[in-house]
Amino acid sequence: MMQSQHLKAREQFSPSAEDYARSAGHSDPEAMAEMVRLASPKPGDRALDIATGPGNVALALAPHVAESFALDLTPSMLEQAQRRAKEIGVTNLVTVEGAAEELPFPDRRFEIVVTRLAPHHFANIRLALSEMARVAASGARIVVSDTTVPESDELDREINEVERLRDSSHVRNYRPSEWVAMLGAAGLTIMATHLGLYDGGRRMDFDEWVLRSRTPASAVEELRSRFRNASPALTEALSISCSGDEISFVLPRVNVLATKP
Repeated sequence: MMQSQHLKAREQFSPSAEDYARSAGHSDPEAMAEMVRLASPKPGDRALDIATGPGNVALALAPHVAESFALDLTPSMLEQAQRRAKEIGVTNLVTVEGAAEELPFPDRRFEIVVTRLAPHHFANIRLALSEMARVAASGARIVVSDTTVPESDELDREINEVERLRDSSHVRNYRPSEWVAMLGAAGLTIMATHLGLYDGGRRMDFDEWVLRSRTPASAVEELRSRFRNASPALTEALSISCSGDEISFVLPRVNVLATKP
């Protein structure tokens, strides 16, 4: 099952690497600054950004650490990270192809381990978190930032259905309580949890959202219908706004800071 999910993710993201490199939400400067703040980097640290995509967080951390490792399943995403590193003069970025569930690093290798806007694609979230804990040094900071769902069975179901319609490689957005439980089960200590919004630095545009993921036309129409006919609870949770042909919204987001004892 993991191999199947990894293949699905590669097929989804390989042709979209340039689109994600240009995505305002994925490179949002305020979000990058928050990731750096939570990671509390020091000059001698080694940092690992898991499922780095086009390298946003790894590149944000690079000026503050000795080495910044960017790991991703998709070679074209790593090529984008390398290209951007060259453009901005980052020389301590190391790109590595690999999966979150089988990190190709020795135990206790990193003082910082982060992942952003990626865990909802992981084939085995608990194994991935176990691997994150394994490669983290004692006292390491682990930062997870991802889209999430409210603590409501119905909204959990509705939002995850919407995400899977948009992108078949989506596995699950987890509730904040699930993140706290899963990170604790991996042997990590929760230091802070913060709920916010993923909005791309502005409200998200429906058409841009489905275009970036190359959503099939039939699914786009189903999604458009779901947004326009959303229940009051879903409308509030995603702050859905429909004006003429335009649909805009936001997604709930959670940031969790943990440490390795």
